[in-house]
Amino acid sequence: MARIDTVIFDIGNVLIRWDIHNLYRRVFDEDTKIKDFLAETGLEIENQKFDAGKPFAVGTAELATRFPHHHEALHAFDGRWADCLDGAIEENVAVLADLKKAGTTVYAITNFSAEKFPIACRMFPFLTTFDDAIVSGEVKLIKPDPAIYRLLLDRHKLDPSRAVFIDDSAANIATATSLGLRTVHFAGDANVRQSLQRLSVPGV
Repeated sequence: MARIDTVIFDIGNVLIRWDIHNLYRRVFDEDTKIKDFLAETGLEIENQKFDAGKPFAVGTAELATRFPHHHEALHAFDGRWADCLDGAIEENVAVLADLKKAGTTVYAITNFSAEKFPIACRMFPFLTTFDDAIVSGEVKLIKPDPAIYRLLLDRHKLDPSRAVFIDDSAANIATATSLGLRTVHFAGDANVRQSLQRLSVPGV
């Protein structure tokens, strides 16, 4: 097997915690109201469009027109978006730091709004330390579309067999595997550091 010299991170729920419920627990007083609100408005589906480049102001305004009784709650997703975040996943941030210190090339491929990614970077400065980051909202592609992976691979002339991709989504992992990348599925009790050690990745 080829020696791995490149690590590619997902960001949301790999390096920082993100959950739309974190925000709406501050808006609604019962979890059932959150569930009903999200089911009625389709906001989580709309969020995929934000990740693909749709402006927040446009999308939330469209939904608020359709669901005027949820006007305030829908616009909160734009104005109070940072409340969806719930801190860094410190054990994985430490892995990122150790890889950088060792000189291992580190990239990111993330489904993230181009508008909101700078906010996350200000809150979590380690997100600015990648050698390059492919942000879906900037390139108008989202995982698990193979095109967003190929964008990074082609841009940096990467050999997939020498790179490992880390993500919390099984669908995203499946695409990476189909492209020849080694993978670490960060789910359940998965340990990123141990997984990278088993792959003999330098720096961990």
